[in-house]
Formats: sequence, structure tokens, C-alpha cells
Amino acid sequence: KWGCTALMFAALKGHTKTVRSLLANGANINAQSKSGGTALMIAAQNGHTDTVKLLLENRAKTDTQNKDRWTALMMATFRGHTETVELLLENRAKVDLQNKDGTTALMVAAQKGHTEIVQLLLANGANINAQNKDQWTALIFAAQNGDTDMVQLLLENGAVDAQNKDGTTALMVAALNGHSETMQSLLANGAKT
Repeated sequence: KWGCTALMFAALKGHTKTVRSLLANGANINAQSKSGGTALMIAAQNGHTDTVKLLLENRAKTDTQNKDRWTALMMATFRGHTETVELLLENRAKVDLQNKDGTTALMVAAQKGHTEIVQLLLANGANINAQNKDQWTALIFAAQNGDTDMVQLLLENGAVDAQNKDGTTALMVAALNGHSETMQSLLANGAKT
């Protein structure tokens, strides 16, 4: 029904020994389900770092995108699996790939408040001012949530208070949502009223 393989099911549960056995018996490591998911994506999404490591050691493709154009890195980021994100980055996962909405892993991490992952992505060259299809940035996502610490981290690393396609800035989004502390942080860093 979903087009999943035994390898995908083993990856889902983090059964590393089973994954090893399936690979030894010829399982297609990069097979995709009907939604475009791979064993690596599934293991990464569920934070099964040992399984991810084994799949990477056996040449799983790090940057395959599913039908919504999500990668293993984006999925691990979304769920806050820092160790898995670190492993994917060590294996040269591309940090600035965009999903179907133009969202990057950095935007996901900023929106979800995953500070350590934001730091890892930035250390690996993520474009801090990348914009999605609606021209939202990581800074706007963080401001929307009132995550002042995240806003400050992004500003300290070169984020600019750019306008989205509607002309809205991070400062405006913070004001709209009543996040006065976040607003003050943006103003202190030169955001224009």
C-alpha cells in the first residue's frame, strides 16, 4: 500500500542488526516508498542514530528528497535529533536544500527552537538569510514564536530583518504576536520600525 520495504520497517524501529542483515542479503539501500521516503529518512526522522550510521557506512544517499522534497537532514532537524543531524552533516548532507515550500533545515530548526541544531547548521555553512517561497527567513520564524534567544543567536550570526512577500519583517511578526522581549532584541540590533 505504501510501497515500503523490509529495510524501511527495520529502520523505522531502529533495528540495526536487522538492517545489517537485510543489507547483507541485497536490500536496496536507496529504495523509495510511494511518498519518496528512504530507510535513511525514516531512521533519521526517528532519531535512530546507530541505524543512520550503518546506512551511511553502506552508502545511503544523504540528500534524496521525498515527494514533499524533505531530506533526512530536514526530518531529523524537525524532530530535534541533534546527534543524528550531526552525523548527517559529518557525511556531507547538503544544508541548504529546500522542501516544496522552499523551507531549509535552518528554518525548520529556528521555528522548532532547536538551538544546538541551528548552531550545527550554521557551523556547516547554512545560509542564515535564505528565504522560502513566501520569503520567510529563519529569523521571521523565530520571531513569530517569540523565541528571543533564537532571534539573538540568528542576529549574532548575521541574520537581517528582511521583508517577506507580504512586506512583513521579523519585527512586525513579533509585534503582531505580542512578543515584546523579542521585539526589543530586534530593535536593539537595528530593526527598523
